[in-house]
Amino acid sequence: MLDILNNKKIISGYVEASLFTIQPEVYKKEMNRRPLSMLISFFLLLMLISPHSAYAEKVNSFGVNWQFAVNIPQAGLSGVLKGSLKHIKTTNFHFIGEFIPQKSPLKTAKIRINTEVRLEEGSVAFRNLSIQIKKLGISLPELELQNPDISIKGNGRFFTEKGSAQFKNISIAVGNLPLIKTNLNYSPAFDGTLSLNIIDPLPLLEKIANKLLSEVKSDWEKQGKLALSLTLRKIKTKPESSFLLKFSELSIASPDGLYLIDNFSGTLKSTIPVNKPQIKTTLEINSGEALFDTLYLNLNKHPLKTTLISTLPDKQGNISSRINTQWEKMGNITAKTLIKKTKNGLNYSGEVLLQIPALAAPFKTLAVEPFSLEQLSANGTLALLCNFKGSPEKTILSGNINLTKGDFNSSIITSKSITANIPFSASLDTNLYPQPDKDLTAPKQGFIKIGKLEAGQLQLSDFNIPITLSSNKAVFGNLDEIPLGGGKIKLSKLTVDNPFSSGFALHGKLNAKDVNLLPLSPASLPVDGQIDGNIEFWLLEKRLSTLGSFSGEVYGGKIKISEIFADNPFSKSRQYGADFNIGTLKLKPLSEALDIGRITGRMNLDLTDLVIAYDQPAKFKLYAVTVPDSDTDQAISLKAVNTLSVIGTGSGLTGVGVGMFSQFFQEFSYAGLGLECTLDHDLFKIRGLIREDGIEYIIKRPPLFGINVINSNPENLISFSDMLKRLKRISGSR
Repeated sequence: MLDILNNKKIISGYVEASLFTIQPEVYKKEMNRRPLSMLISFFLLLMLISPHSAYAEKVNSFGVNWQFAVNIPQAGLSGVLKGSLKHIKTTNFHFIGEFIPQKSPLKTAKIRINTEVRLEEGSVAFRNLSIQIKKLGISLPELELQNPDISIKGNGRFFTEKGSAQFKNISIAVGNLPLIKTNLNYSPAFDGTLSLNIIDPLPLLEKIANKLLSEVKSDWEKQGKLALSLTLRKIKTKPESSFLLKFSELSIASPDGLYLIDNFSGTLKSTIPVNKPQIKTTLEINSGEALFDTLYLNLNKHPLKTTLISTLPDKQGNISSRINTQWEKMGNITAKTLIKKTKNGLNYSGEVLLQIPALAAPFKTLAVEPFSLEQLSANGTLALLCNFKGSPEKTILSGNINLTKGDFNSSIITSKSITANIPFSASLDTNLYPQPDKDLTAPKQGFIKIGKLEAGQLQLSDFNIPITLSSNKAVFGNLDEIPLGGGKIKLSKLTVDNPFSSGFALHGKLNAKDVNLLPLSPASLPVDGQIDGNIEFWLLEKRLSTLGSFSGEVYGGKIKISEIFADNPFSKSRQYGADFNIGTLKLKPLSEALDIGRITGRMNLDLTDLVIAYDQPAKFKLYAVTVPDSDTDQAISLKAVNTLSVIGTGSGLTGVGVGMFSQFFQEFSYAGLGLECTLDHDLFKIRGLIREDGIEYIIKRPPLFGINVINSNPENLISFSDMLKRLKRISGSR
């Protein structure tokens, strides 16, 4: 056999040897093909790293030692492939060689190739194939890959008639990544197609996800069906590589249950033309459900498809890209971006267009459900156009918000026919948070027009809100008067500093004129009166402060409302309050309205330091005392006496004497009525304000006849919950 091999001749850069006894007419055809077949097979394996079509140029050939110049212009790859083919027995050979790259997209040391070769009829078989790549020039610190070594091992076969190749159960080791098991197939169809199908890609994808996504931990539960393939098409003409991940029944869960993905199905596909610096990636999610903390997504009802087309960095480091996202019944997003590398760093520019034909579904998914706003709904057509430019240090936005046929409704508010056209501008910092910027150009004035709004007694029609909106300030133009309670209120000089930030500050003035309080007050506490006044207000994230007051008349007395405030106004733990001062209040209409019994006379009432939390009083000081009035008698019914007795002492009027009085008298005169109530830290205290001879009276009778209500335990403290029980007893006896 060695003699036959030594009796060789050189034909066009490869070794031709008579290895078989075959028909003469077949001899030349087969002998011209087999050595070339082995070379093609070797190149196919090289294509796992940079797969492209190639041609070989003869450099030197002697004996069974080969050396070829390899040039793959489509991939910018060239070098020298050399090796030794050793005959073992019959048609079995052993090849040892190496590829020395001279020009390559990725830097690498010598690529060593070692395999057993067996020549069979119609094919060439490779056994124990091993390819070793040392220090491949890639750096992926996120995956802990820095110039990693790569090892490729497996078995395969090249079919000489069809020009195709098939390698099964190839093992690929890349750095510290999980071992990759794959099948490789080559077909000359479509100008040469090479496909790599990875067996059980889940460990590899888990490793990548754990490294690239900080939220995803190794202890997360994961299951599903995955198929991952890499394909190279048009190898001989215009090579194009593609990546395809198919997933179905994919479920992922974090240990705390805050992140859940259930039964996802879809594909992730990416294509890269080798001779064109462009990548195209498409993600399709056709079904499944997901929960991210409080955000729930139903991909069964709203499948998602997004496509990214991007150039790879050119010689100047510039990149351009386009994104198109179609989210069924949720909206569409298109965007384009240009990134330029300058001597001062990166600059970028582009535009984003968001179109939502029907606002109902996205509003429910992104606002109502995450923030538990079940009573709120919205609809309409929304479009947002945003242009952006800048650098990582500073980004400038400008654009327009357009809303048509808008409806926003809740259990207490109904609004219809809302239109808006709002130009805007914004400046973002390094973390893409809005920031003040003295150089920011203010946009043109826009508007919000409310066709119809009803909220209790508030009703608006064709109400126009002029607005100029930027990240520095939102400025509202002249607003029409708002009818309320038979009167009018007017907002003026309304501005919001830093409107897109948690550090916003809303400032304005409010004027009230002839506002009737009765239709605005709750049924349990009817307030018959009218107020006017002016206040200036400042609303921050954690505080509402005011300057000024409202004044008017309530139940025949003069009222002043001041010191209006709120703490944490946007939190469930919000607290709010005010001071109320009422002089010469008529008790008869008030007592009748409250249905606590009949009381006549006039009273001065001061309610200060009032704090309401969780819709009930948390703190206050109440000082109430009757004042003499020559035009008004001072009388109190037995029912009212009983009411004040329950409030002051916890028990109503009792005893035989009371029973006798009640048979003949239902109303008594009184000399004075006064009480002081304080609430602080859920402790309620009541004191009588009429004190004589060491006795503390809540109600003091005249000298001749009447009923005294005495506070026999002035220092007694009760919980406010007990006080509420007393009030319920009173309301239940009506």
